[in-house]
Amino acid sequence: MPVLSLAQIASYATQMAQTPLVELSVASQYINLAYNIVSLERGVEHTPREQLAFASTSTITGRIALPSDHDYTLGIKIAIPNSWSTATSRTTEWKPLLKQPAQWFDAAESYATGEPERYADYATWLEFDPSPDSVYSLQLRYVRKISELTTSTATPLLDEQWHWAMVLKAAELLSAGFTSDMTRERQNQARYAAFVGGLRLDQTKKRMDPRGMRVQYQRSVK
Repeated sequence: MPVLSLAQIASYATQMAQTPLVELSVASQYINLAYNIVSLERGVEHTPREQLAFASTSTITGRIALPSDHDYTLGIKIAIPNSWSTATSRTTEWKPLLKQPAQWFDAAESYATGEPERYADYATWLEFDPSPDSVYSLQLRYVRKISELTTSTATPLLDEQWHWAMVLKAAELLSAGFTSDMTRERQNQARYAAFVGGLRLDQTKKRMDPRGMRVQYQRSVK
């Protein structure tokens, strides 16, 4: 499917909502609302929103700030130097950290230090337990927030198959909020549901390789 810009989405959406005279500045408000709704569609994983970041712990505090575009965490790995590493030959082992609820840290030994084994999402930072006794490298996998579309040539972060879904959702919102046309609102709502129901989700695509072609051989019987 084609990649659509903000201006193109506005053009299609206003046509389907029968609001062709709506200015782009107004239509963009409905489109960005539709963008947010589509990106948060229940049960849908949007691969382009996945991000990788690297950071280091501090011995001063047992926490690090989350990236500014962080939405939610997928997992964290920490680099632990092997015991036989030397100054000239240093190897590391990457270990996943166990996630715990933030209130669990309040009941834990808050003064314990060592190699971090657990982490918690809290406010705008990550907390670690035990508190790091040295500087450790971290690898953070997370899902990032979407950014508002502000220029006419801007394109959504989502896979292009979801761009038309944004058109349909924006048309539904325009019909409801701009013209109060309930009939057209329901029509565009039905179009959106039917279109999204036929899409191949990103999490399904990720499972395509393990389900790939397999050749089975029969043992010959003599």
